[in-house]
Amino acid sequence: MHLSKQIKEKNLLPKYDIQEKRNCILHFGIGNFHRAHQALYIHELLEQNKDLSIIGVNLRSNTTKEKLERQDYLYSLVQISDDQKNVITINSIKEILFGLTEKNKIRNLISSPEIELITLTVTEKGYHFDENKNLLLSNEIINDFEDKKLLTVIGHLSYGLINRFKRNKQKITILSCDNLSENGNVLKNLITSFIKKIDPDCLEWLNKHVDFPLSMVDGIVPNNNKTSDFFDLPYKDNSLVVTEPYREWYIESKNTKLQSILSNDKINFVDDVKFYENIKLKILNASHSAIAYIGHLLGYVYVHEAINDNTCYNFISNFLDKEVIPTLPYKNDFDITSYKNRVLKRFKNSFIEDKLLRIAMDGSLKLPIRIIDTFNNNKEKTDYINLIITAWLIFIEDRLVIDSSALQDPNNELFMNFYREKKDKYFVEILNLKKIFNIEKNEKENLQKKVSDNIRYIKKNSIRNLMNNIINK
Repeated sequence: MHLSKQIKEKNLLPKYDIQEKRNCILHFGIGNFHRAHQALYIHELLEQNKDLSIIGVNLRSNTTKEKLERQDYLYSLVQISDDQKNVITINSIKEILFGLTEKNKIRNLISSPEIELITLTVTEKGYHFDENKNLLLSNEIINDFEDKKLLTVIGHLSYGLINRFKRNKQKITILSCDNLSENGNVLKNLITSFIKKIDPDCLEWLNKHVDFPLSMVDGIVPNNNKTSDFFDLPYKDNSLVVTEPYREWYIESKNTKLQSILSNDKINFVDDVKFYENIKLKILNASHSAIAYIGHLLGYVYVHEAINDNTCYNFISNFLDKEVIPTLPYKNDFDITSYKNRVLKRFKNSFIEDKLLRIAMDGSLKLPIRIIDTFNNNKEKTDYINLIITAWLIFIEDRLVIDSSALQDPNNELFMNFYREKKDKYFVEILNLKKIFNIEKNEKENLQKKVSDNIRYIKKNSIRNLMNNIINK
């Protein structure tokens, strides 16, 4: 039986008919995170009789479109932890378009007055920027300059905005909903650079009438392959999404139009999103990376397994208390210790099944923001950070022993060359890379000595022994 019929029979259909709602939001990147996060916030507005809908765009794969199309774009969101479970039937996505084959339809939507908000959830790689956050002239971007089959979100947005300028010059907001620091500013710079190459006449309009707010999103949504039966759902859903109950969305904007569209009281419009972004990057994301590398060396597969190890838990908790929180700004109405404790509790959620290997990838992009910034801001001892960096370097070696592709890092070939040339000292070459370790010369020399001592100790004894030594200091 069709999913919508099954859900209707169980009286679980949403209160709204999405096909009767107006087109309003165009979203790039209809993945699990979007479906557990922004699509849920919009679903809640629709349940309050708000007139809007999401039209999605996926650039690389048509799988999500095909699966959801068969279900009339209905899907189940399972919010679950060790002490609660909530199942929500969501239908806030009206349609999904495929970027490789529906370029013109996407462009017409971007230029249409009915679309008032464009949102995107893409990876850092999807932005196509270089180490200075400027437009990277990758093969995909060069391809998009020629306006053939568009491969990037930057290409789609740029051509769509040019059309909007030529057709109606109406204002629009483009909102990044991802983990990229300064996401709105970065995106505006990349689109400006792209348009400057192909049609600079609309740049003045872009600067005045296209808004790029900063935002911060939070919520753990793993690639979970659990079925309806596992969660005892009374129907078969082939496109369900599993997430933790926790979610946050902070947006820095005084744009009344945007606030009207996203008039969900669970969305926080704030004066300074940087504070919340910084807290999340330095506490949640930094801990995630630390657990990934340490947990790997301890022999675990999932985050919840590693953080439920007492040694690992105490190490991460101390790392945050002693080396991270003292470097962070203070806000009267924000209890940073409670936030830290909540993060560690979230990591213990056994239903999330977030693989350490997934979090461990792309370390050379993640560590400078999540860990090295804190290293530079910490004028005291950095024993915990030193061990986290050590664990990352040993993880690199473990993966390179398999082959370079097993590492899945933008610098994997460079790291492989270091490893082939100097197996015993490959880590020194990595520590000398300024784009990753942008630290003072004397600090770098000290870090190299500490890392060398740590590697020697771990290989002779164990990482657990070294962690306990640091904890018990």
